[in-house]
Amino acid sequence: MGLNVGYPLLVALGIGFVDALPILGSGTVIVPWAIISAVNGDIKLAVCLFVLLAIIMVVRQFLEPRIVSGHIGTHPIFTLIAMYTGFKLSGVLGLFIGPIVLIILQNIFETMIDNGIVKTLLDRK
Repeated sequence: MGLNVGYPLLVALGIGFVDALPILGSGTVIVPWAIISAVNGDIKLAVCLFVLLAIIMVVRQFLEPRIVSGHIGTHPIFTLIAMYTGFKLSGVLGLFIGPIVLIILQNIFETMIDNGIVKTLLDRK
């Protein structure tokens, strides 16, 4: 079942490195590689590469926010909103800062609610 991939570990590390770079993703390497493989007649490798890319995209879109939110203890939609807002406000660094700010705000408000500060503010007339 070999797919004629020389040095697969080195190729995987290269794709992982490109995937970690801002703006670029794994598709930057996989799509041209699949097209070149198809043009050279290795249709099996091209199809496998496109299937791999589809799997990567599905995992990125659906599972990654759930995994991140599960580790930080927030709902996935709030994590996505925090990541998007952070990105819009301060770029790639904001992708990391946004969820951190969300966690801090969540802890502040939970503490305020637990200590009854919000309740006393609402009860005052």
